[in-house]
Amino acid sequence: MNKNEVLKLALEALEPLEFVGKRMDGGNPKIDKAIAAIKKALKQPSWIGLDEDEFVYFCAYVNHEKLSEIENVLRDKNEQQTQ
Repeated sequence: MNKNEVLKLALEALEPLEFVGKRMDGGNPKIDKAIAAIKKALKQPSWIGLDEDEFVYFCAYVNHEKLSEIENVLRDKNEQQTQ
């Protein structure tokens, strides 16, 4: 399960607590904050790696294994920023 799937699952679990504009729990601000944070995170784009042409281009300067390693490090850093 990826990050967006987990966020959507959490949002589906929290949203039923809303009832015609008023929370059934009396307006728990932590739930409101969690829903807002989840919606914001879902709007953020996921990191997209290099396409095949870009990868081939950069392989002229860096070997394939090293380029894959760099791409994975960048993907991990981006993932941490969106958490």
